[in-house]
Amino acid sequence: MQSKCCRKEVVLTRLIDRYFLKEFIPPFFFSIIALTFILLMNELFRLIDLFVRKGLPVGIVGQILIYTLPVIISYTAPMAILVAIVMSFGRAAQDNEILALKTSGLSFMSIMRTPFAITLIFMIFLVFFNNYVLPESNHRVRNLMLDVTRKRPAVRLPEGIFTDDFRGYTIYIGKKNERLSKIYDITVYDAKDGMLVTAPRGELKSFEQDNILRFTLYNGELHQLVDSVKYQKTQFDKQILNIEMDNDLVRKERSYRNENELNINGLQESIQEHKTTIKSLQNEITEIGKTAIEDYLQGDIASLDRAIFEIERRNKTLDGKIRKLSRYQISLYKKFSLAFACIVFVIIGAPLGYLFKRGGIAGVLTGVFLFSSYYILVIAGEEFADRRNFPAFWGMWLPNFILLAVGVYLFMAAEFDRSPIRKLFK
Repeated sequence: MQSKCCRKEVVLTRLIDRYFLKEFIPPFFFSIIALTFILLMNELFRLIDLFVRKGLPVGIVGQILIYTLPVIISYTAPMAILVAIVMSFGRAAQDNEILALKTSGLSFMSIMRTPFAITLIFMIFLVFFNNYVLPESNHRVRNLMLDVTRKRPAVRLPEGIFTDDFRGYTIYIGKKNERLSKIYDITVYDAKDGMLVTAPRGELKSFEQDNILRFTLYNGELHQLVDSVKYQKTQFDKQILNIEMDNDLVRKERSYRNENELNINGLQESIQEHKTTIKSLQNEITEIGKTAIEDYLQGDIASLDRAIFEIERRNKTLDGKIRKLSRYQISLYKKFSLAFACIVFVIIGAPLGYLFKRGGIAGVLTGVFLFSSYYILVIAGEEFADRRNFPAFWGMWLPNFILLAVGVYLFMAAEFDRSPIRKLFK
């Protein structure tokens, strides 16, 4: 008799697993296709502009589109899981199917078993996807865009990063407005003349016929060592810098990879390398300051000016290295946090669908709203970690912890059918 009951329970469990599998998979694939298409629309407009205005071949535009898909899928896949789980559990709750299963003796956790197992497998897949497919696609699309955007040089100057794409110059731009050709917090280092130019604001224009990129800087300072001994500092109201650029569209393979193009091993190596460099720069700044003070006490007044110049130059480099380190850490933690978000969405989505009894379009809208909230938290965490010295780990993982806490509360409410939220939606 007991064996018959066990067999019945096993059969019932298998039926429930198959049922929720059928309910989960169709909305998942529908959601991932629809959401990917929606997020791809913004990229399509940019590609159309490259095709129509820049005259790029269709094949190049198609390659850019294909290489862009993985980064979009890395966001839409967790979002599709959330939408699918809310829709499937919401529809089952709306038809009182979950209530019937709980009445028959099944717990809410056992009902969630199949969706949770599927999501766990998918999470592992997403970790591998973020570690291998995503970095390679980012690397290829960046290489391709660097070749393409030689006719649009402002794109080659990303915000908050030192770039040496122009021969003989290292350029830093804190912020830019491409539509108005405005740039802010500018630093240009001319290696040939040993000259450092800084300015709070300026304008950027390109003259393709002359292969010239023109910086018009306002209210800035020019720092230069004269004869490797004397330090000269000049303030200016307006300064024009003309930098030569190459406008030919030539396909090149570049070995350098930024934080979005590295796998886990590459990121860990870069993080350790930047930590070592930062420590070395800090020691150099300390040593320069000590030496300058000693020389000043011995009567060498000019040593202070030289020291100030050297310290300012190293401080600029140090700031860039610290920000770069933060971005490497953000990219490393993001590979795991976005994948783990799938588990969080199951924990929060299943009880949410059951308690609110919202399937169909209402389930889609609920899932989109929840993911939008999560995405805003991720962007905010990344921004704080990148610009305000907020720990990168917490910047990337705090959104998961916040939603996980909400999910645990909703799960307990669904398990014991005690929820003040549910009363509001009756």
